[in-house]
Amino acid sequence: MSHSNSRANGLSEDPQLDNKVLDAIGRALKAHYDDLVRAPLPDKFLDLLADLDTEERIARSAGGHDATR
Repeated sequence: MSHSNSRANGLSEDPQLDNKVLDAIGRALKAHYDDLVRAPLPDKFLDLLADLDTEERIARSAGGHDATR
């Protein structure tokens, strides 16, 4: 069977989503993003940040190299 182009089978070459579909996708993505932003950070991540902060303070107080690089 040979390949037919999209015009031969009645399909548009550049398919577009309906504006209602695009709006629904946009609302769903925004709602999901808003949920992620409001979610608390996991304890494990907070522990890692605290450990990093401690290491930076130790390096600075020991006169070591610049820990901000």
